[in-house]
Amino acid sequence: MNKKLAIIGAGGQGKVAGEIALLNQYDTIDFFDDQVNEIEKFPFKICGNIDQLKNNLKNYNFFFVAIGDNKKRYDYISWLKKEKNNIASLIHPKSTISRFSSIEAGSCVMANSVINPGTFIKEGVIINTSSSIDHDCFIEDYAHISPNCSLSGNVSVGKFTHLGTGTSVHPGINIGKNVKIGIGSKIYKNILDNKTFKN
Repeated sequence: MNKKLAIIGAGGQGKVAGEIALLNQYDTIDFFDDQVNEIEKFPFKICGNIDQLKNNLKNYNFFFVAIGDNKKRYDYISWLKKEKNNIASLIHPKSTISRFSSIEAGSCVMANSVINPGTFIKEGVIINTSSSIDHDCFIEDYAHISPNCSLSGNVSVGKFTHLGTGTSVHPGINIGKNVKIGIGSKIYKNILDNKTFKN
């Protein structure tokens, strides 16, 4: 069976996701984006907008959402699931993932990332380039771990939370839902839901 992948989102996340899909040996990789007429220098085929994808779902057997905005990613994946489509995860072959960890559908793990034993990555999570997720962490749905983040063991990250580039999190810390953490932050204490943090 040919692996035919439709990707929603033809921005920066889309470029990275498309390359990972190539490395994962998909036979067809087509992109859809509502800004199709404004996108320049995109290295993959953009077939149309989201309405055009809705009319052509039957042409694909795998789907992926490559959008950095956590809540938009949630909306699109929820719609694809409602339509009973097969949601792919994209895992870069140069990432290091323990066989004793778990990664759910719709998640993306980028190059040089490390996920250690006992860690759970829930649905629609982005683990960006060169991030380290140590043992027994729990990353809830639609979180975004930016490049070069370092999470020590037993850290939990809530749904829709975004960790800025280079964030370091000490062992056993709980970060709530819908939290925004600034670039280069060092997290020593628990953070409640809906907070913005930068140090």
